[in-house]
Amino acid sequence: MTEITLHDLKPKLAERLERIAALQGLPQDIVASEALALGVEAIEDRVRKQLLDTREQAALKDAIEQIQKVPDAAFGLIGRLKPPA
Repeated sequence: MTEITLHDLKPKLAERLERIAALQGLPQDIVASEALALGVEAIEDRVRKQLLDTREQAALKDAIEQIQKVPDAAFGLIGRLKPPA
């Protein structure tokens, strides 16, 4: 396993890691490694969701543009007509 040294860890986070390690009877480095793995996974999930949201927005925009090009009055005027007064 790769060895990593953490600098400037916030005191509260260090305390939490120490407490969890003590409660589980595990070394701090094992608990820190597990916490890091879970945190990286959570960040990756968030990034994937943001990327998917961006792609979905682009696809929706493209779909609307294509629908607006359809000459049929039922679709071609979507978003172009003002509501009746």
